Amino acid sequence: MSEPSRYAFPNAQSRSAAPSVADPTQHTWESAFQTHYVELCEYVLRFVVHDLFLRLWDSRARRGGMELTRAYLYVAAKNHALKYLRHRRVATAWIERAARAEPPTASSPEDLYLRRELADAVRRAIAELPARCREVFVLRRHQHLSYHEIAARVDVSLGTVKSQMWRATVLLKEKLAPYLFIL
Repeated sequence: MSEPSRYAFPNAQSRSAAPSVADPTQHTWESAFQTHYVELCEYVLRFVVHDLFLRLWDSRARRGGMELTRAYLYVAAKNHALKYLRHRRVATAWIERAARAEPPTASSPEDLYLRRELADAVRRAIAELPARCREVFVLRRHQHLSYHEIAARVDVSLGTVKSQMWRATVLLKEKLAPYLFIL
């Protein structure tokens, strides 16, 4: 089905002459790859086998010197193929669902006006907050800093940051209550 030489590793003579620390798991992995690759490609799809061997290579340190036997590789290939098929079924269902969904409608001039009005009201409400509340709110919501980062930057306690955020949220809810119908 496929040629092992196409995917085989270079022999020891063609490797660089630079000395390297031998990885004891590399020999096990290479021999398993060269011995079972073609056979596994006949059992499941080639890209599934590629992905399986890549995952085995990436996890070689966790496995230690565990030998990659024929039985292990067949079970791993089967499980990997089943996982791929499950994922493909889920992805296909999402694509079909998205195809059936109605495309979003273009915003009407009225919608655009209401959005601009809401954005202006939010900017005005934030600008009207007390200085400390506004500073904490902007650092949290616009710069996405954590409470700990805000406390360090503003040089206040964590409790102060939390209370200022709560206070800012309450004040903004009060000021923006007339605009809730837009949302």
